[in-house]
Amino acid sequence: MSGHLLAVTMGAVASAGASVTGHMDGINYSVIFGAFAGAVFYVAGAQELRLFVRAAYFLVSMMVGVFGAGLAGTKLAQLVGYSDTPLDGLGAILLSALAIKTLTFISQQDPAAWLTRWKGGFHGNK
Repeated sequence: MSGHLLAVTMGAVASAGASVTGHMDGINYSVIFGAFAGAVFYVAGAQELRLFVRAAYFLVSMMVGVFGAGLAGTKLAQLVGYSDTPLDGLGAILLSALAIKTLTFISQQDPAAWLTRWKGGFHGNK
């Protein structure tokens, strides 16, 4: 019985994989790899975070890297004056790493301290 279930599962996974790759004809694999590398760069070393938080950071960082790679690559090409090949993969790396760093910075902040500082309360001002 378990062999039959395994065969059905493998068949379902193979057909799902084939249908997904069939729809991904125009995808730039350097963007996918760049977003993955940028997301893994920080998440792999952040051992102090819970596994669920690291997984969420990874997913958000991957999405930011993939969806923002075109704009970041274009801006990088304009900045350095390089026009031979698109820099979308490098843009994906930078954006996904920046997203991880931003999420980590935001999660380490104390909102009450920011509100107090915004109101001017740290120096005795009320």
